[in-house]
Amino acid sequence: LFFAMSCFDCFCGLFGAEDPKKKALKDAKAKLVEVIQAKSCGPILLRTAWHEAGTYDMANKSKGFPNAGGAIGSITTPHEITAPPNAGLKKALDVYLGPIKSELDAAGLHVSWADLIQLGGATAVECMGGPKIAMKYGRLDGIPTELAPPPFGLPDAFPEDPAAHVREVFYKYDNMTDEDIVALSG
Repeated sequence: LFFAMSCFDCFCGLFGAEDPKKKALKDAKAKLVEVIQAKSCGPILLRTAWHEAGTYDMANKSKGFPNAGGAIGSITTPHEITAPPNAGLKKALDVYLGPIKSELDAAGLHVSWADLIQLGGATAVECMGGPKIAMKYGRLDGIPTELAPPPFGLPDAFPEDPAAHVREVFYKYDNMTDEDIVALSG
């Protein structure tokens, strides 16, 4: 019975019964490609994705969702988007991603802010000549109940001790070494 159901589901999928979540993501990616190519906004979308995901801290993982931070759509909140490390990123949300989100929502296609932001970053890399980044989608949007103070574990522009600061920022990820930090920092 399982085999027959699987074949039937596959057969139906070939003739129009596309998963609405996959359709929403495909539509979002197509719209992102158009916007990135028309407005050359790849760098700001990539920076937005990094700043959204960069709030994750291994030390907070026991706090659970959404207080561990990370790619949870919380950069859309006034607490995060107006903070100094995120200066200029409101444009990415309002001008580039917001209209796509609104259009998808109006069409009944739901993509969370968390997924749209990360899809925007991955699509930007690909559109700018980088590799296609394998991603998993299905993130939920979340607003931490325990608000972290800025800079949310993100790099500071003018730290007193740059080496110590960069280590503090990147050591929060599991198994990150000084060599990894140098490679990531360019």
